[in-house]
Amino acid sequence: MMTNLLLFKYILAGFTTPVHIGSTAAALLWALPLLAVISIVYKTLKLEEVKFADFVKQVSLLFGSILIFMILAAAAIFIAMKLAIG
Repeated sequence: MMTNLLLFKYILAGFTTPVHIGSTAAALLWALPLLAVISIVYKTLKLEEVKFADFVKQVSLLFGSILIFMILAAAAIFIAMKLAIG
């Protein structure tokens, strides 16, 4: 019983301690696996019939469109900050 409690505390501590991800441009690449998982899960839930070729096409299209939107949003925020700050 004590071992299970210690294991539970150890697992819970992993969720309460933040993981440090740097603020470099390379650290932004950590968003890509998250974006892939979001695309896969969303399309899995939304498609009525999952056929492999169609599924891969739909997931790739969603992945690319979200990625392009994220890049455009980051560029717009960067430009707005440059104009506001100088």
